[in-house]
Amino acid sequence: MALTSGWSVVGDPAEFAAGEEFLLGRAATNLPLLVALSAQGHSGRKLRAPLFGWWTGPEGMVGGAFVRPPFGPLLLGDMPTRAAAALPGHLDGGFGGVPHAWEGRSDLAEAFGSACPGKPVGHRARLHRLETLRSCPPPEGFARPATPSDHDLLDRWYQAVTRGHGTIGAVASRLAAGDLHLWETGGRVVAVAGHGPRFGSAVRLGPTYTAYEHRGRGYATALVAAVTSSLLADGVADVVHVTTPANPAAYRCLGFRAVADYVTYSRFP
Repeated sequence: MALTSGWSVVGDPAEFAAGEEFLLGRAATNLPLLVALSAQGHSGRKLRAPLFGWWTGPEGMVGGAFVRPPFGPLLLGDMPTRAAAALPGHLDGGFGGVPHAWEGRSDLAEAFGSACPGKPVGHRARLHRLETLRSCPPPEGFARPATPSDHDLLDRWYQAVTRGHGTIGAVASRLAAGDLHLWETGGRVVAVAGHGPRFGSAVRLGPTYTAYEHRGRGYATALVAAVTSSLLADGVADVVHVTTPANPAAYRCLGFRAVADYVTYSRFP
């Protein structure tokens, strides 16, 4: 459904071609939206109907997009702040109303909230993007792909990373996808690093975890370097990872630089 103000909003992902093309063109900073878009049709019972939209600027070019998945907050992709501020007005009619929560780059989430006041909830996230991969002195040991024999150990670590809220079968599915790698030293696995699927030119790293008793020795950094090097060799152009602002120096020595902070807002904090 075309809207005169520059926003076009649809309920069918098949009609979202203009928005998807825009997101893929800026995949490094729009990966959550692309992940949500790829999950359509595989999410089982839906809490609500999904919604998709793209914003067209005065020059006639698509310059922004959003995805509202069946579950969770509305996801704001890259867009001008004026587009984010105008969006709530176009959701207040026949599109299920203004969302209870929304997530995006800090300035965009704040602009969206100017029309439907809310408050930040949870922790801010800081997106980092690789400029040029640099070498760091590696610790003892080596990187290797995770195998099914590592499942039990990784499942315990996954529960630690997610604080007991891990999805059942998550480790098995990641092992099947082949996107988890381990650092092993002295016959012991001490760290894990993974990455998500590729969208356009971009891949996001995660999860990354080091066993408590082995932290501070550079194992995770060396493993991230190995995983990143492999991704670049496979033709990935943009490698990103996310930390909290309290940990801004993570992997800086490898050539990652902060891009922007992201936040989730809620109308009912």
